[in-house]
Amino acid sequence: MEISESGYLHIKQLLKPEELETVVGLATVGRFVDGKLTAVDAAASVKSNMQMPQEGSLESQQIGNIVMRVIAQNPIVQSAIMPKMILPPIVSKYQPGMNYGLHVDSPLMGSQYTIRTDVGMTLFLSDPESYEGGELVIHSEIGEVKYKLAKGDAIIYPTTKLHKVNPVTSGERLAAVTWMQCVVRDSQKREILFKLKAANDELRSANPNAFLNLQQVYSNLIRMWAEL
Repeated sequence: MEISESGYLHIKQLLKPEELETVVGLATVGRFVDGKLTAVDAAASVKSNMQMPQEGSLESQQIGNIVMRVIAQNPIVQSAIMPKMILPPIVSKYQPGMNYGLHVDSPLMGSQYTIRTDVGMTLFLSDPESYEGGELVIHSEIGEVKYKLAKGDAIIYPTTKLHKVNPVTSGERLAAVTWMQCVVRDSQKREILFKLKAANDELRSANPNAFLNLQQVYSNLIRMWAEL
């Protein structure tokens, strides 16, 4: 698994098939409200979607528990992103004519607790062939990067970038979105640690002495860069 040059991490099948079936089933029977209710500042004027309320919805809470658990248990996310705090996900629905215009995520989010939003994650819950449009578009130094991933896949991206969701022209786009605060704030430092750990894991059995020395370097860099 590699982090792209733009700092985005594509996690294939973040949800196991049975977890995906449960999440989609809960979203199918759950209640949705106007997505503008959670938008702030300029984002409210460009947001047109529906979402499951995070309070007073058992289905939303159950989905949140599943998604947060798989994030916490995924070794790639833990190595590459090093999440310290994760917000309960928002399940959103886009039907024909709905979109989320160009915006930047709030630097601080949360109701029960507040986090610094270092990265955002979109977990796709609809088959990409079941709807038209609805791409997640991120503005980066190399231009627009578009994502319309397989059902159960997730993309993790820096919240510092402007991004949008293209209008859905047919079908229905279902997704879960969350944000994380990282133990190591700087994305370049996280990438260094991720690659260092991957290289060190290959040495574990091939060269135990080299593995131990590199493990010491890896551990000491975390001590230098971590924010707790």
